[in-house]
Amino acid sequence: MEKYTELEQALRDPSLVIITDNIASQTELNQIYVKYKTLPKKQRRFSNYYSNEFLGHTVPEMYVLVRNKLIAETNIFEDMQLPSDKYVVSEPDLYYKEESFNSGNTNICFILGHSGSGKSQMARTLEGDAIDHIELDDLLLVKDHFTIDDLKGYSDMFYSFFSGEGAKYYIGAEERNSIPKEEYEDKLFIDFVKFAFDYSKQHREKKFIVEGIWIYLYFDDPSLFEEYAVFIKGTSFLKSKIRAMKREMQRDKETLQDRKLMFGRETRNYLLDEDKIDIYRSYYGDKAETIFREETDETAKKREEVINEMKSVDKCFVDGDVDGIRAIMKKAEANTELSKWNKMRIINECKSALLDLHVLPI
Repeated sequence: MEKYTELEQALRDPSLVIITDNIASQTELNQIYVKYKTLPKKQRRFSNYYSNEFLGHTVPEMYVLVRNKLIAETNIFEDMQLPSDKYVVSEPDLYYKEESFNSGNTNICFILGHSGSGKSQMARTLEGDAIDHIELDDLLLVKDHFTIDDLKGYSDMFYSFFSGEGAKYYIGAEERNSIPKEEYEDKLFIDFVKFAFDYSKQHREKKFIVEGIWIYLYFDDPSLFEEYAVFIKGTSFLKSKIRAMKREMQRDKETLQDRKLMFGRETRNYLLDEDKIDIYRSYYGDKAETIFREETDETAKKREEVINEMKSVDKCFVDGDVDGIRAIMKKAEANTELSKWNKMRIINECKSALLDLHVLPI
């Protein structure tokens, strides 16, 4: 691909999707973002590179920024009365049955919290080598992002669900248009979580982490999860929104809030999620097996480090810089301060980029 030196050149390329602040409506914004999500990963890398090069943010980050700008311009929250400071002030993170999960007595953990609150980072602090880590937003339009064979490598639980009783949910954007919401996402998340309950009991040799906002959106009764580990991020609504604009969103798994909006949920309802989270926090807050921890600045610093490395992979990919990608991979392998999860995240992204450049990731 020709190397572009100006934004206008990149915008004229039909193989790229770049979001600018000239978009006038939420509908137009969502349509453009859906187009971006259907691009091959190679073209998403190019799109993210040029978006970051000319606008200072990746395409998903621009989606959040432009969406928030549109919200502010329409004063969507003008008529809302915030009942307390809980939307601004963060709570400590809640860990229910953490010791039981780490020891293996409990082998499945559900993680709740606002989009952008740091649920994935919380998951990466857990102990154990054989952990099947599942992000519930990956359930949506899974066919567009994973072949059935791909699902084997991503998650044993995902593969078993979509190749078995959840086969009817193995669809992409094209099929989604012909299925009523109440027959798709309204059932998809409920059926999968119930499947996860049974699957974890049948596979005691493994540990499972299931994270996502869909838990508290579709399950009003927190007692349904009492026999399992439950972690709740205490990050406030406001801090989560700010963090969501900064976080690394180049991989398909990091678009939970955006997908939520694409499926028609009104933005004002996002604030009301705080009440649903509070129900879970109140229920598990008094349990003897619950402990609380404050999030540290060091955690946020490490998250930012991973974001920057992933953007560097995109830059090297666009430049065809194989040696640069390999250098990033070697740096991650030698970095003793990176967690195992973050190390593998960077290494796997490097390997994927090298394969797309038709180079063996050695």
